[in-house]
Amino acid sequence: MWIPRQIFHALAESSVWVLCGSMHCPSEGTGRARANRPCATPPTGMLVGIDLAYNLHSAFGNWFPGLKPLVGQAMNKIMKANPALYVLRERIRKGLQLFSSEPTEPHLSSQNYGELFSHQITWFVDDSHVYRVTSHKTHHGNLVTKPVNGALFIFNPRTGSLYLKIIHTSVWAGQKRLTQLARWKSAEEVTALIRSLPLEEQPKQIIVMRNGLLDPLEVHLIDFSNIVIKGSELKLPFKACIEKMEKLGDVILKATEPQTVLFNMYDDWLKTISSQTAWSRLLLILRALSLNSPRTKAILKPDKDTITQDSHLWPTLTDDEWRAVETALKNLILADYEKKNNVDAQQLTQAEIRDIILGQEISAPSQQQQAIEDIEKRAQAQQQQITSTVTKTVNKMGEEIVVTTSSGFEQNTYSSRTDWRVRAIAATNLHLRTKSIYVATDQMRDTGYTYVLPKNVLKKFICAADLRTQTGAFMMGVHPPENDQVFEVRCLVMPPQWGTHQQVHLPLRIPDHPYLKDMVPLGWIHTQPNDTPQLPPQDVITHCKLLGENGKWDPEKTTMISASFTPGSVSLACHKLTGAGLEWGDKVVKEAGGNLNQSAGYMPSFYEKTQMLLSDRFMGFFLCPDEGSWNYNFAGAKFNANMEYELTLANPRPFYHEVHRPSHFLNFGNADSADAQNVDRDDNFA
Repeated sequence: MWIPRQIFHALAESSVWVLCGSMHCPSEGTGRARANRPCATPPTGMLVGIDLAYNLHSAFGNWFPGLKPLVGQAMNKIMKANPALYVLRERIRKGLQLFSSEPTEPHLSSQNYGELFSHQITWFVDDSHVYRVTSHKTHHGNLVTKPVNGALFIFNPRTGSLYLKIIHTSVWAGQKRLTQLARWKSAEEVTALIRSLPLEEQPKQIIVMRNGLLDPLEVHLIDFSNIVIKGSELKLPFKACIEKMEKLGDVILKATEPQTVLFNMYDDWLKTISSQTAWSRLLLILRALSLNSPRTKAILKPDKDTITQDSHLWPTLTDDEWRAVETALKNLILADYEKKNNVDAQQLTQAEIRDIILGQEISAPSQQQQAIEDIEKRAQAQQQQITSTVTKTVNKMGEEIVVTTSSGFEQNTYSSRTDWRVRAIAATNLHLRTKSIYVATDQMRDTGYTYVLPKNVLKKFICAADLRTQTGAFMMGVHPPENDQVFEVRCLVMPPQWGTHQQVHLPLRIPDHPYLKDMVPLGWIHTQPNDTPQLPPQDVITHCKLLGENGKWDPEKTTMISASFTPGSVSLACHKLTGAGLEWGDKVVKEAGGNLNQSAGYMPSFYEKTQMLLSDRFMGFFLCPDEGSWNYNFAGAKFNANMEYELTLANPRPFYHEVHRPSHFLNFGNADSADAQNVDRDDNFA
């Protein structure tokens, strides 16, 4: 941007100049100098550079008092929540064909569709009928299209609730690129609906029927970082609701303005059947409607006396009649598949029938048989190429033994899925997960203590952990003077420990240290490889053992925080034991000796979620064993639950640091010395 000198001097005294650009923008002054254009620096102004690759920014300029913190706060907000930067970054990334190596959420398929009926709320979003047109020929023979009312289909499979967002034709007036605009309009409507709902009714997962809606939804839902957005490999027949159901079609076409209409696709089915059975029934009806609408409507009305209530979408039938209707609908769907693919339905397996009804892409039986034959031919060819291996050994009697092996098993190298070297490489990317840390807020108790965890110790604790083996630490903290219902975690004590993917073994006592003098125990924190829907019984037993061995631990003040490694992120949950949970844990510790695999009689009422917050207003610190190593997974024989150890102020070393595994380097040294004994040396004095 170039401004004439006269205008610049007239406005410089009363204006603040802000020039924004990418990170190469400081070179613009050089470019103007080469172009012989005058460029004066205003007395109040700044140059802001934005790095889209690393999401960083920097600013330089002449500041008046109070401007620098204001710009800093504004830029932090812009970098975090501005959709324009997100769109620009995505366009550049796609233009350069750069793709992330982080794992993404798997699309919905016939293998994982059972998760639709978990405790979290899931929405289906179908935007295929948002932008609809009718076409007709003019008297000149030209084909003209005219938009008609459309609808956005938002469906909850657990409750059967259908949010039908009617898109009136006035939305498209004077607009261009309507197909692209329809996708962004759909994302905008979904976001508006989520904002209008209370927190407990907002979805935790959104599944889109068309992948083109993924990017617009990610942009609009940037404030809802806990909502998972993913696509679908299933071609669910939601189009039939609008195309084949007159009741919904009439509501859409007769609308005179944009509006939201709420229906229940399950009618009153949930009074007698589960939501999963109701979903299967609805899927059969919609799939059959999309294939043969007249025949399906005849099946749905088996008797002339069958009626459809005004508030219902489907006929009112008994459970026995519905079972007969479902069987007839399934036969109709399979008959259509038989006709199109020229196969016999008797040859189809139950898994293939399920995939056909769900809309999963499957290959025809003839193609499957051909693929099996090709695999068998390749296996026979490989068997013929295997060469025999002759091995000669000598037993203790001095007899020579000759062994000939021809199978591939003896020639393959064993590889374990728990190879520590592979996991050590994977652990180097743990710092990337610290950028996406989420706190579980569902079913959280409003009363009781609130625990505040500093971000610096949490990130360091995550970076020092392992993706599969659990890692734990004791939490110590204080009361802030202004609120006695809040505990601030000031210190994490990393004791000697070893763990598995199910539990972590910690010492039963915490040694004293001058830095812990004014702090109280607040419980313990540990990592786990997967997010579990409920608190594992092993955590309850471990907590009760720590309470029993440490008299300073107060059951009302101590808590358990679990850090679960979810795809590309970390999820935190904070739990506190109830009275029943303490009784059950003490009973297991006394009767079963604290067997962590004992879970008989365990119930979800033994614990409750408590409030926790993350803060960068204060900093925490670590106390580690003075010997330097806290990870005993590579030296498990040295660990003892009653072991004595001293603490020192230090950051925990990473899980695979060399100080934790000296035996590996001793093995290298022994191997070198063994090879050195067999080396031929020249005797220069012989």
